[in-house]
Amino acid sequence: MGTEHNSWAEWSKYVLKELERNNNDHESMSDKLDKIAVEIAMLKVKSGLWGTIGGLVSAAVFLLISYAKK
Repeated sequence: MGTEHNSWAEWSKYVLKELERNNNDHESMSDKLDKIAVEIAMLKVKSGLWGTIGGLVSAAVFLLISYAKK
């Protein structure tokens, strides 16, 4: 009977350590996902900005060509 109690005590310590490790891993992944979400948002802003600049350059070239033909 004493052996069963000791093995459960050891097993419960192991289970608690694994739960703590899993919690730490989960927190780490959550932090990484938050950072990735911020980076994606920044890339969306940058791509929108570059798209706007590209559109403005195209419009400017079109206007210059139209003006030059007159």
